[in-house]
Amino acid sequence: MTQVAARPKPFFHFALRPEHLKANQMKAGAPEHPEFLQAEKLRLLLFGGKGGVGKTTCAAAAALYLARQHPTRSFLLVSTDPAHSLADCFADSAPLENLTLRELDPQESLLRFKARHEAHLRTIVLRGTFLDAADLTHLLDLSMPGLDEIMALLEIAAWVKENRHACIVVDTAPAGHTLRLLGLPAIMRQWVATLDTMLAKHRYLARLYRGSYQKDEVDLYLEQTVADLTHLGALLQSPEQCRFVPVMLAEALSIYVTRMLLSELERIDLPVREVVVNRLHPAPADCPVCAEWNSRQNVAIDELTRVFSSYTLWGLPLFLEEMRGTQRLLTVWEQARPLAAGTLERATMNDGRRRSAMQPSVLSGQQSLVSNPAPLPAASIKLLLFAGKGGVGKTTLACASALRLAQERSGKEILLFSIDPAHSLAACLGREIGSQEVRVAPGLSVIELDAQAEYAHLKQNYADELTGVFERVSGPAGMNLAFDREVMERILDLAPPGLDEVLALTRIVDMMEQGRYDLFVLDTAPTGHLLRFLEMPELIEQWLKTFFALFLKYRDVFWLPRISQMMVTLSKRVKAFRRMLIDVKQAALVAVTIPTEMAYAETRDLVAACERLGLAVPLLFVNMVTPASACPTCSVLRRQEDSVLGQYHAAFAGRHMAQVFRQQEPRGLDRLQALGRALYRTSDSPVSVLNGA
Repeated sequence: MTQVAARPKPFFHFALRPEHLKANQMKAGAPEHPEFLQAEKLRLLLFGGKGGVGKTTCAAAAALYLARQHPTRSFLLVSTDPAHSLADCFADSAPLENLTLRELDPQESLLRFKARHEAHLRTIVLRGTFLDAADLTHLLDLSMPGLDEIMALLEIAAWVKENRHACIVVDTAPAGHTLRLLGLPAIMRQWVATLDTMLAKHRYLARLYRGSYQKDEVDLYLEQTVADLTHLGALLQSPEQCRFVPVMLAEALSIYVTRMLLSELERIDLPVREVVVNRLHPAPADCPVCAEWNSRQNVAIDELTRVFSSYTLWGLPLFLEEMRGTQRLLTVWEQARPLAAGTLERATMNDGRRRSAMQPSVLSGQQSLVSNPAPLPAASIKLLLFAGKGGVGKTTLACASALRLAQERSGKEILLFSIDPAHSLAACLGREIGSQEVRVAPGLSVIELDAQAEYAHLKQNYADELTGVFERVSGPAGMNLAFDREVMERILDLAPPGLDEVLALTRIVDMMEQGRYDLFVLDTAPTGHLLRFLEMPELIEQWLKTFFALFLKYRDVFWLPRISQMMVTLSKRVKAFRRMLIDVKQAALVAVTIPTEMAYAETRDLVAACERLGLAVPLLFVNMVTPASACPTCSVLRRQEDSVLGQYHAAFAGRHMAQVFRQQEPRGLDRLQALGRALYRTSDSPVSVLNGA
């Protein structure tokens, strides 16, 4: 078993006063560790939240804690995030002997799924539809977005069923995609219902011509699938066996996303009892950066203890070292403390606020916000994407950049948009934003695309046209096509999650065609899902080609001219979007990152993937850099950051790299505009044009 090194020191210990502790925490025998680490019957433990809050660290530390506490039992730690970071978190160190690590590869999972289930699926489709074997092969070969989430859930469900591990700890993708993952049992039940509908016609004909119907292995396969889904659904809603642990920071944006996450978890009845508030900053010394950070943190703690009053809050401190490697991870939960309103000393907080107000030098003034500001994008750029690991500040820098470019491009129109299921543009801008464009500043409009609504619109159009088709073919002849109609009505239920994002993308392509905007600024989802998004144009073409071929092949029986025309138009738009993405004069990706080892590793992977796709990455913003200071806390942070910054400079020597320092939380138009002015050089500065050339 791995030996544990000396405990890494946090930057502070919680300054708890008796009046700040909840009554149940003051009783003798109050828990020293969160309940989810003590529950003996727990089979599934999931960690989730906004990107960049420390989910992976918390999940890895929890798995190690459980494995060490129960050395005779087996545990599994698995990541469902397409941009895996478990290996980076363990820093090539070995876990404990009774802990297994898995980073799911959706393509490998898909191959295993086909090997296990393709024969049954093929039989069902051939029995229940007019599709032939060649059609089915094309459908099964489609690689649609969203398959990673399906495969992750199926793999986890299989492991739970095998009962080889006492508990499975899951490091989930950022909030929006985690919610979609947890909603998959309901979606998969729709799939089973569709497959069962396909078999209904076969059963009816068997009874009609043979007088009876005997269940075979295909029926048993569906029944077993239903039983497995029922078991998984019951497990996900069992407080004794399953627990979801939201991880967050004491920051306004993190509170916003966590509230949304908890609301959805409550709706699907997933058990949540505790919330982890990570990276709590020490009480400030005579340092304006620490004072600002601490002051903002205490305001956030007061809010989160109010809005999350029905949950037990646990705080984890900001540690001296980056918590990577088995030995350090084993010490994480030893530092956890119950958190309540006023946990950090109120007098200290007030002193910090006074110092922050008296010493504004680092927190105000355009010159101190950014080092080596970036050149402005070239006038020819039509699409600017902000991308990176979750929690690095993509949304903030996308908003600030869009505001600056709206000022620079007078008379031009800019659209700032997001397709991340967990939108945060509204919270960052301090404005109500929805699925229709909202004007927030001269020349700048904002939209948060509702991907599910776009998908619902497609399904409605499909259903309406399908109704007309069956009324025509069954009316005069009195043909009874009830089974075929029900199958075709349900066929879109077989589309994997992720098709909604495809359709949201096409709405942007439509706006590009209309010429209403001169520049589109995209606040992307975190890295793994961004890369899937960038691959979507090719995937959409595959999907359109397959389905349009089916419509042509069976046009005498099943012809949908409106849907078919929509597919032709969609195909043209997608091809135009693909051409734009790889045109360095029209599109560029801005990589946003922070000075940590894990962020560096993910940024390196992101840039390499973009290069493979042909997407230019001319600019790198290293965000949340600690300013040089005599403050002991800031000095330690800066020494570690300097080492990582050196790696960035070496790896991305051919790209412009700007450093954005820690500062007041840039929320609201005024602060974002100030940040935007600092991010870029003035238009008359030398080399003021940025493109991918």
